[in-house]
Amino acid sequence: MLTSMSTRNIVHVLFRRRGTFLGVLLVPPLICAAIVFLQPPEYESTGQLMVKIADEDMATPDSIADQQGRASAAATQMARQMMFSEILIIGSTDVLRTSLDRVGLERVYPKAPAESAKTRVPPLAWATEKLSKDFTVKSSGESNVLLLSVFNTDPVIAQTLLDTIISVAMEKQANVLRDPRTDFLDRKLATLKKDSEDAKRQLLDFKRRTQITSFDEERGLLLRQRDGIEMSLSQSRADMLAAQGRSGTLQSTLTAVPEQIVLSDENDRAQRALDQAQARVATARARYDSAQRRFTKDNPELLDLAAELRSAEQELASANVTSQTRVRKGVNPIQQQITGNLSTARSDATALKNAVKERERQLENINARLAYLDANEIELRGLEQRQTLSDASYKAYQQRSESARIVRDMNEAGISGLSIIEAPTLAYKPGKPKKGMLLGLSVLGGVIFALGFCLLRESLDDTISMPEQLEHALKLPVLSSIKLKKAG
Repeated sequence: MLTSMSTRNIVHVLFRRRGTFLGVLLVPPLICAAIVFLQPPEYESTGQLMVKIADEDMATPDSIADQQGRASAAATQMARQMMFSEILIIGSTDVLRTSLDRVGLERVYPKAPAESAKTRVPPLAWATEKLSKDFTVKSSGESNVLLLSVFNTDPVIAQTLLDTIISVAMEKQANVLRDPRTDFLDRKLATLKKDSEDAKRQLLDFKRRTQITSFDEERGLLLRQRDGIEMSLSQSRADMLAAQGRSGTLQSTLTAVPEQIVLSDENDRAQRALDQAQARVATARARYDSAQRRFTKDNPELLDLAAELRSAEQELASANVTSQTRVRKGVNPIQQQITGNLSTARSDATALKNAVKERERQLENINARLAYLDANEIELRGLEQRQTLSDASYKAYQQRSESARIVRDMNEAGISGLSIIEAPTLAYKPGKPKKGMLLGLSVLGGVIFALGFCLLRESLDDTISMPEQLEHALKLPVLSSIKLKKAG
């Protein structure tokens, strides 16, 4: 039995069971050698392809420049997707089957008919599955280079098969990734052009019918005009009320002023003083009546005008008392002046009234036009949006169609997104099986298996061969041990 896994115990077990250890150790290498040396050698042909990282649908210089200006993360993600797509295309069943057809199924796998008969599958299907195991394609780290390899029992066949796979993959890549589809794009482009023209015509008809050229510009202009007219209307109304007030005041004053006045033969200065006093009274009364319409009775300005009117009336009364001598009567110039001022005030009031009516009419027309614009805004915006989308779609497909024509020319010229960096090599020594590595691994596996087997047998054996086992069984310490020597 085995009490512990110390180095001494393990060495003791191996020495004690060295025959078993050596016997078990030789089993895996012998089995591996039998398999390896009975297996026919296969030769590896390798090659390298570089994937041109570019958007296959964008072949114009402007588009490529725009692509190069994208964010680094997006460009890295696109490169990974391109590499993964190329790997899938190159390793696809169609590429492998076509390559077998071109090289020759029986040339690549002479035993294909017999093996397919055993598995009851078509020879081409069996060969394609076998080739998928013999063929590998992978990316080289973070670069855009693909590493390809093919194993075959004939090195020439391996080289020819890999070269054929590369040719078929490039053709497949052109058909899958760089299919220009020019016929479809031309039909789509014609349809989008018709839609764009229809949208433009409908928008022009709508603008012609509604007389709307630019909604935003016209609306902004109308709003500015409305603001100006409202300010002018407010000023005209204020001026009209002031003119009407002056007219009423002058009319009241005119009724109190006589048409004939007494003329002095002594001193005209008294008469002029009387006339001036009457004029001041008329002016003061007109200003006071106008202020009464605009201010309250306690307003300081209104009180000042009332005081000014009383002073003017006192001066007029004093002037009347001073002029006592009457020689003859004549036309009162004050009455003539008031009459003229009254006519002017009435004319001003009439003109301002007409101006107010005109401003009100203009304001009504602008409000009606704004309401008309608001009522047709939704339809106009819809037509403008349709035209914008139609034009954008047409331009996008026009650029795509141009790119497709360029791609078609590139395909006709044999230009592909794959470039051969290293042509398929011709192997001069077998690539597999790797006999040395396999034998080394089998020896290592034999050592591990033999060690495990010996330890298992020791753990199941009740024989005591070491002092530690005796101490473990009797629970007593071993004082000494005597080695027996066989009699000779």
